[in-house]
Parts: sequence; structure tokens; C-alpha cells
Amino acid sequence: MSPAPRRAVPDAPSEAPPPVPGQTAAPLPVRVRRPTWGRRRLVVGALLAPGLLALLVEADGGWTHHLTPLWLGLLAVVAVVGGLTLASYVPARGESWRDTLGCSPCAVVSGGTVLAAVFLVGQAPHQVGMVLPALAVVLFGLVQRTSSTRDACAR
Repeated sequence: MSPAPRRAVPDAPSEAPPPVPGQTAAPLPVRVRRPTWGRRRLVVGALLAPGLLALLVEADGGWTHHLTPLWLGLLAVVAVVGGLTLASYVPARGESWRDTLGCSPCAVVSGGTVLAAVFLVGQAPHQVGMVLPALAVVLFGLVQRTSSTRDACAR
């Protein structure tokens, strides 16, 4: 059996069609930016991580003599990911604060995931079972903040 012959696809027109009366104009093009991780954001993330770790430990019952290494390690990972999430709000070189923060309510959600993680670990002190959902929440915030393309704010 021979393969089916390929049909030629006509080229797309190079010009936009004329506007139709009664139809609204096409939206203006949006400048899409990709977040860049420069030295500035990495330093801020590294500076925030120990403070977040201390906050998470205090919310989770404080330092005691019977801490498990798994609990402390997972809490440290939550602190690092939370620090990187918050550091994503620091403007890169050449960006304005307004463009970095974002213009939609969704831009705030990522920062709120760090607070949600603190709340989650405080619900069951020294339990790995509550650190894992906290880790999932801050990972969601970091992924949302870094993977979605953000639009530049209208001026």
C-alpha cells in the first residue's frame, strides 16, 4: 500500500484582511517577558531562606532535642523554595517594580503560597505529614511564578 499523496497547503496571506464594519479591532499586541534569574534574585533568595527556615521551625513547634533529620531537611527545602519564590518579585536589571510584581491578582498568589506553607506546618508540629503539603504549595507558587509568561503592565 502506497502512502497517501501530500496536499500542498497554501501560504498564509502576508497582509491582514480589511476590517469588517461593526466588528471590533483586534487587541493590541502584548509584550511577553520571560523571567530571568540574575545574581540579584539568587542573592535575595539565599538571604531569605534562613529567615524563612527560622519562621517555619518556630511555626512548627520550635527547636527540640528529638527532631528528625527528614523533618528538618524537608523544612529547609520548603524555606529555599519559598525564598526563591519571594525573590522572583525582585526586579531584574532594567525592569521596573510594576512589571516585576505583575498586574493581576494571580501575581499575588505565588507570594501567598509561602504564608500558606507557614500555616500548614503549624497545624501539626514536628510532623513530616504536614511538611509535604507545605512543600507542594510552595513548589506550586514557584512554578506558577516562573513558568507562566507575564505580560507587561499597561502604562
